[in-house]
Amino acid sequence: MADDWTAYEQPVRDEINVPSGDDERVRRAIQAAIGYVNGALGGQTVGQEVMTDCVTSCAADLYNSRDARLGVMSVGDGTLEPFRVSTDPLRSVWPKLNAAGVLTGSVVIA
Repeated sequence: MADDWTAYEQPVRDEINVPSGDDERVRRAIQAAIGYVNGALGGQTVGQEVMTDCVTSCAADLYNSRDARLGVMSVGDGTLEPFRVSTDPLRSVWPKLNAAGVLTGSVVIA
């Protein structure tokens, strides 16, 4: 299941609030997220719940990154200023993996 993108489709759609449509973009975001998260795991394993949470977070960031070119996103409602969005596709995943006992990101000293 860890590499089957369809297993993550519903959680990702719930997260990005896109219940249907935009199928190709959603698929690409999920497949890329699976690759990034597997790379961050470096051969270690986590439970399916943690994997789903990490892939969902990463895929949502990747999906929304189109609206944040060069790391700046404007919500366009006139009440909020543009804000910076991290260009690291795993920014929301690092703390989750660390909490699950997988030493990743800045915690690892080479």
